[in-house]
Amino acid sequence: MVFPETYYISNSGNDANNGLSPVFPFKTIWKLNSIINKIRPGDAVLFERNGYFTGQIILQNGGSKGSPVFIGAYGKGKNPVISGAYPLKNWSLFKGNIYKTETDTVIKNLFYFREQMILARYPDKGFLIVKEPFTNPRTGFTDGDLRQAAGYWDNSNVRVRTVNWAYEYSVIKSFRNGQITFSEPFYYPVEDGWGYYIDNNLNELNSEKEWYFEKSGNSNGTLYFMPPDNRFPGNSLIEGSAYAYGIYAFSNLSNVTVSGLDFKNQTESGICFTGNKSEIFIDNCTFSGQMMTGITLYNYSLDCKINNCRFYDINGKGIYIVNSKNQTVSKCIFRNTGMIPGYGTKDDPFGMSGLIAMSSNSIHIFGNSFENTGHDAVNCIGNSALIENNVVTNSMLFLNDGGAIKSYGENNSNSVWRNNFIFNVKGNTDGAPAGTEPLAAGVYLDAYCSNMKVLNNTISGCRLTAVYLYNECNNNEIRSNICYDNKTGIFFFKEKDPMSGNTVADNIFFGINNYQYTVMLRARSQGFIPGIFENNFYGSPFNTDLFVYQSGNLKQAFSYPGFRKLLGNNNDLNSTVLTGQEFAYSGLFLNMNDDTTEVMLNPAYSYNLPGTGQIKDSVKIHPWSSQLLFSNSDLNKLSVIYIYGNKINFGKVSEGNISDPAWYKLFCKNIDETLTVSAPDGFEVSTDDNIGYNKVLRLKPENGTLERIVFVRFIPGSVKKFEGLISNKSGSLNYNVKVSGDSE
Repeated sequence: MVFPETYYISNSGNDANNGLSPVFPFKTIWKLNSIINKIRPGDAVLFERNGYFTGQIILQNGGSKGSPVFIGAYGKGKNPVISGAYPLKNWSLFKGNIYKTETDTVIKNLFYFREQMILARYPDKGFLIVKEPFTNPRTGFTDGDLRQAAGYWDNSNVRVRTVNWAYEYSVIKSFRNGQITFSEPFYYPVEDGWGYYIDNNLNELNSEKEWYFEKSGNSNGTLYFMPPDNRFPGNSLIEGSAYAYGIYAFSNLSNVTVSGLDFKNQTESGICFTGNKSEIFIDNCTFSGQMMTGITLYNYSLDCKINNCRFYDINGKGIYIVNSKNQTVSKCIFRNTGMIPGYGTKDDPFGMSGLIAMSSNSIHIFGNSFENTGHDAVNCIGNSALIENNVVTNSMLFLNDGGAIKSYGENNSNSVWRNNFIFNVKGNTDGAPAGTEPLAAGVYLDAYCSNMKVLNNTISGCRLTAVYLYNECNNNEIRSNICYDNKTGIFFFKEKDPMSGNTVADNIFFGINNYQYTVMLRARSQGFIPGIFENNFYGSPFNTDLFVYQSGNLKQAFSYPGFRKLLGNNNDLNSTVLTGQEFAYSGLFLNMNDDTTEVMLNPAYSYNLPGTGQIKDSVKIHPWSSQLLFSNSDLNKLSVIYIYGNKINFGKVSEGNISDPAWYKLFCKNIDETLTVSAPDGFEVSTDDNIGYNKVLRLKPENGTLERIVFVRFIPGSVKKFEGLISNKSGSLNYNVKVSGDSE
């Protein structure tokens, strides 16, 4: 019988060791890779906590049912780091405020005290404008305003906004007489009027935080850097990215678990598996600083799970899944993905996003937080997807024509998007031709989506529309959503293909100013009716013409009777219009967890509920829902604390051990006092998943606002069951989160 082996890797180890005990661990990933082909089902690879390991793990073998290969951590302290970057030292002055250092490897990204720096660029801010594409517009363009000498821009990068939803980039093969020729053709054709900039040119290194790498051989070169505040870089933590992956596997894999690792600063992906896969489980890992993606799962994936992971400051996509079935992505945090215009992935329309799942059937995406996304927060293309109980804030920050949650194509049916909370979907037209308008939707059913259900979502702050259906979207159900303070509540745009059979029922579409509408229909000609409307609330305090029909360039607004006549008088019989001064003050009340909540109302205000009339004392809100209330005074001035997330049960953790972190998210508005987070016996809280845990946190709001993730861990000091409440208190406001665990 062959018994499973456990291999240990420690910064204090020695590669001459056998690595089979924590007393005789390996020291490097290089040594691990030399024996990686020996890994068999049931084996484990453990990195010591508090360690920092540079390199990439080339995984060759998986496990079997009940005997997975496990890659994780041992010991106590912070999760071990798997880094794609080297510390850079031996700096000398080049000229002015620019320093340089020699490297024995090619550096593709630079971090200064863990903050990503920017390649030396021209212009330092903003965009130049494409004047004339080449005959083959994927290969280059001319800009007569570029008057530098021939060859000046050779081997630099050009980054072009080619379409509303994408940037592309290429090394410049040649520059002559204002003509830029790409080394590699673009995915989209270049068009005149769109913006671009150039970077990676030493002559343009003239601003703080800029850098440039000059390759002098196949694997070495010189790095130039202008640090902030003219600091000498020799006293600073500076890291240069060189390794493509944290863990990479090109063979077929099954039954692999990766848990408790911190992947940093890879030039491609933290984890990349390219073969057919089944039962891959990635849990409690952090991904940050990757140039392309946090996790990439190419080719076919079956029954794989990504749970309780964090994705921070990734240039491209947090997660990229291509061709999967029964995939789960749950309880993950995505923050600042796709936030540098022109960086990220290329040759696809999803270069700066949160979670992209293509050709993925029966995927379940739930309980995740998406905050600050360059383009789509979630784009899921496949049948029978379930996207529920997620919160999305600040998406579409640097690109256009997308949504917080989006899908596209004929292979989209029988999916359900429900109980999601979506706030502030912006759309960005920087670098787009003059006159381009923001195209940003809360939920976006792009062309050919059919038989889908959009249910009970709360959507606010979209610069185009809360719900968008574009071109041959048929037989979809849009029901029980609250769409508040959006440019448009729901927008149907039919071009040449038919669109019919949709149901829009039991929704609230409410605008708060004269420039917001409830329903917009757009088609090439008159007579477009996208489906049945019934039992909706349409509203605006100052506008009765809430419905818009556009054919060609002719746009006409209608009142409710005119809209019904447009649809046919047997359509939308039972809806209600809310307009007038009595609806001037309104606000959303949220319940973003599993329990019904009862909100106590301020007795100084009077309140009305749509369809119910005046209410007093309190209002009940069902799980994962919201209520729109009207009042006699400005509800947006009320002090509120909302919590996104469920009650937390850690299950069983042995006495003296520490659980993996769980989390919830705070949304606070109009609070003047510090918010104090207090944990009960057996639990600790932090604003970082890895460090800084205490019994009490004190969080200061900025201008009365606080939006923050709070991490929680279970540390039982005795053998018993633990239960309690985490208090989140500011002034007279307090919101409790239930926590429990068992050390018996």
